[in-house]
Amino acid sequence: MDFGLRKNSNTLLWILSVLACLCVAGMAHAGDISTGTPSKPKGGTTIETDPSLEPLIPFYQPYTSYISAYKPMYFLFGTDLEDTKFQISFKYNIFNPQSDLAQRFPWITGIHFAYTQTSFWNLESDSIPFEDTSYMPEMFWISKNYSSGGSLFKGLFLKAGFQHESNGRADEESRSTNFLYVQPIFILTGRDDGYALKIAPKLWSYAMNENENNPDLYRYRGYFELELKAGLKKSFALGSSFRWANEGPSIILDLTHPLHPFLFNAVDFYLHIQYANALAENLLDYRERSHAFRIGFSMVR
Repeated sequence: MDFGLRKNSNTLLWILSVLACLCVAGMAHAGDISTGTPSKPKGGTTIETDPSLEPLIPFYQPYTSYISAYKPMYFLFGTDLEDTKFQISFKYNIFNPQSDLAQRFPWITGIHFAYTQTSFWNLESDSIPFEDTSYMPEMFWISKNYSSGGSLFKGLFLKAGFQHESNGRADEESRSTNFLYVQPIFILTGRDDGYALKIAPKLWSYAMNENENNPDLYRYRGYFELELKAGLKKSFALGSSFRWANEGPSIILDLTHPLHPFLFNAVDFYLHIQYANALAENLLDYRERSHAFRIGFSMVR
């Protein structure tokens, strides 16, 4: 009995510590927490008045403007703590759109490098180990907007790319595969832009799949995914990912809402609720179906 209480107490203390650190980080973003005064607008900052290195970025980090959010970034606690999950993701625009080369060949500005990492964290165990992590570097090209900008139909894009995915394990626990994919993206909005709908079907083929440890991955991941996302401006957004494979369907639902109105407009996170009923949610146990309900926060939804 004492062992169980100690284990749960340690887990709870760890979770509270993470949340406290994130809250402090958000407050620091909103203002200078060392003095209790708000930070000055970026246009008026100087090296003397701003203790951060942000004013120096244009001098020694001129390429950061090419980095942007890609897929959702979140930290979600499972109602069963062994199902905790987090994800980071970004993309980098490789070619300078103002360069002579881009002016001559405008299509190259759609070439990006991207990286996504999804980790499954078992907070139920004493040592709180990572059960599995997927590392997903990617190269993709996305077209310009082919839509003429009608009253409802605001976006039509074509995306194509190559993605590697592996879990970084060795021997029998190693999993690895590669995808070549194509994905049209449709964006519809309300007349006053009060809501938006994204429809993005995705088709892929496997290339150089690891046939020793995951030869039948295609039976659980399939070859098709339909992404739908509908949202209200500065309010709720509901996203869904639906896959069909030989061994059955998979679905992941994500519901988000901005948290800053409830946190003194100081911390810009989203409340994030996720439901997963999916095969191959992670690579290690790709033959198993996960049933998980998670709740936490996201920075990008």
